[in-house]
Amino acid sequence: MTKKEKFKRIREDISIIEYAAKSGYTLVRKGRYYSLKEHDSLMIDPVKNVYWQNSRMGYGTCIGKKGSVIDFAVDFNGMSVYEALKEFEQMIGATTEKNEIDKQSKSSKELTDGIQETREIILPEKNGNMRKIFAYLIKTRHISKNVVQDMVHRRMLYQDVNGNCVFVGYDVYNPDKVIFGCRRGTNTYKKFIGDLLGCDYSKGFYVNNNNREALVVTESVIDALSVMSLLDGKYKEYNYLALGGTGKWEAVRTYLNIGKIKKVIMATDNDQGGVLCTQSICSCVRENYPNIDRKIKLPPEKYGKDWNDVVKSI
Repeated sequence: MTKKEKFKRIREDISIIEYAAKSGYTLVRKGRYYSLKEHDSLMIDPVKNVYWQNSRMGYGTCIGKKGSVIDFAVDFNGMSVYEALKEFEQMIGATTEKNEIDKQSKSSKELTDGIQETREIILPEKNGNMRKIFAYLIKTRHISKNVVQDMVHRRMLYQDVNGNCVFVGYDVYNPDKVIFGCRRGTNTYKKFIGDLLGCDYSKGFYVNNNNREALVVTESVIDALSVMSLLDGKYKEYNYLALGGTGKWEAVRTYLNIGKIKKVIMATDNDQGGVLCTQSICSCVRENYPNIDRKIKLPPEKYGKDWNDVVKSI
């Protein structure tokens, strides 16, 4: 595939709407177009797969007269063109592999597992300093400085060249193997969060504090760091698992199978998705691991729906 063909394939095959949703933005339907709750001047045409901003006279910054999905990654996800292309190349590569396997009549589950196992996580380039992520996490997110420093020391957090936070998870059996990665923008006026391609959601983002017997389960990495901050000096008395969303029972089971966990503490968001996730995982633990205690600890409603709302309010 030539470079020109690759650009064309990315622009045509990768939906801006799906990519925006995956990046954590909230889509708002406006007639036959879509906008973003976080950027209401932006309009997306799902048929032509382009976007424009009323405040910018309808032009993206990278390729084409109207913004493509590549422009979107650069303009709103804080990526360089090179990083965007690397990510999208993986995505169209996975699509090609999926189609080839489909032709061989393999099941969708075999397909998903096969792609996930062979895809390598490409971590964004590191910056020389971490000023932006320290300022964002400590001052804006109110995460404890000790927790931030601990994550940096463990190589589970760094700042990329675009100033984003990069959270890195490692295999519990192979501490040098990266199995999970996600980025979060530090610009409070431009929301951006996105998992890196190749994340192993059957293991998630796991913080192992010397194989403690209690496992705290949260939805996001920020939620996990928020719980640690609330526990202050006692946070190392627990292990933590950030699922990267809801409904990922496989990740919980991975660490229960290690055999040292005696209690699971569900600390998901206090909303419909979080409550359903908690109920589902508690049910699975009860059925498959009856000797493991279960505890539910949701954020108090008076502070907000997630644990970062709580830590910012106290």
